[in-house]
Amino acid sequence: MQLNPGLQPTRGYFNVPVLGGLNGSVSSNVLGFSDIIDVLDSGEDLFANDDLYGRLKGNNRLNLTGNTEILSFGWYAGKGFWSVNVGLRADVGASIPKSMFEYMRDANGFSLATGIQNYTIGNESFHVNAYGEIGLGYSRQITDKLSVGGRAKVLLGLAHAEMEIERFDVDMDIPAASAEYISPEDWYGRHYGYDVQAHVTTSFKGGGLDFDENGNISGFDFDGGFGISGMGFGIDLGASYKLLDNVTLSAAVLDLGFIKWKSGSTRVASVEESNNVVINADNYDQYLNDDFLSLERFNLKENPEAAGSETTKLSSTLLLAGEYALLDNKLSLGAMYTVRFVQPKALNELTLSATYRPKNWFNIAGSYSPIQAGGKSFGVALKLGPLFLGTDYMFFGNSSKAVNAFLGLSIPLGKSRSTDI
Repeated sequence: MQLNPGLQPTRGYFNVPVLGGLNGSVSSNVLGFSDIIDVLDSGEDLFANDDLYGRLKGNNRLNLTGNTEILSFGWYAGKGFWSVNVGLRADVGASIPKSMFEYMRDANGFSLATGIQNYTIGNESFHVNAYGEIGLGYSRQITDKLSVGGRAKVLLGLAHAEMEIERFDVDMDIPAASAEYISPEDWYGRHYGYDVQAHVTTSFKGGGLDFDENGNISGFDFDGGFGISGMGFGIDLGASYKLLDNVTLSAAVLDLGFIKWKSGSTRVASVEESNNVVINADNYDQYLNDDFLSLERFNLKENPEAAGSETTKLSSTLLLAGEYALLDNKLSLGAMYTVRFVQPKALNELTLSATYRPKNWFNIAGSYSPIQAGGKSFGVALKLGPLFLGTDYMFFGNSSKAVNAFLGLSIPLGKSRSTDI
């Protein structure tokens, strides 16, 4: 029902709090399992890691999502099925161009580039949305072949943060490395020119970005505690149609909606400037430290005019699926296309599956998803009584670039209804 509110279970249910609908996922267009190990092992030599650098793409993306249902239950009333859910969700997306790694390798003496070098390092982004939702769903069998349903959700914004570097052009005079790296003293007297346009936004109850008396970012203030800093609305829509006795088609659109963050909880820092400086002991850390996402690098200033209410769209999802049943519905073959409109770029996936269900209390399935995992993983799912466990991306090889896991535990309610769904 999380994937399609138009579907109907065989009976009512009460999900065990938190564990009743827990899932999370991580995906990247570049980083596989071995790459993550390399990053963890590299430490201060991260930018000197030639193998990792060689695997990077022009634009490197990472997405994380997690959600749990604190309370959820559903029941039949006449021909319709009602459901209620209260949950928490977080979405994270990041994008870093390879040119940023090239810039840091040169700045720290890990490549052979010397003299005047130019870098175009824009299109960096980092987005976080965390919110609660209270949903009411309803589905109904319209005909023997068609069922439709939807879910309306009130959204409670808990935290929002984004960093966008629209433009960061750098030219600098790189000295020759005196040892395995360029020491700070080697940089003194060298020229560093930059042209930057960027902004940082936070929406958090009583906190977020903190500024000093000059409008410079002094850190992050979370003394306001945990609370609601925005409100919004969302809907899920779904349908299922039995094309033939053993062929079922389904479609769903999830998380159509928005969150409007309160102006009193929103703080913005921005910069749009060009400068040409001479590196010395006082400004070396600001321009050439190892933290390539350091906010000091961009000389961001408080921008109260831009700190009005902020509105963010949800990460919507479109699903199209089909299932072919065999052996009196004990075996089925399926395919599902998914596109998730996350930041900074939509994620597409095609999943092929086979399910064996000899008993209502025992189902087992296997799947294969070739796109996000790079064809290097497979999926498994198990239903054992009220317990459900599953993953679309079981690790299979060092280059797998996605992983996810699902856990469900529910208590059945009411009498079982006959259904082929």
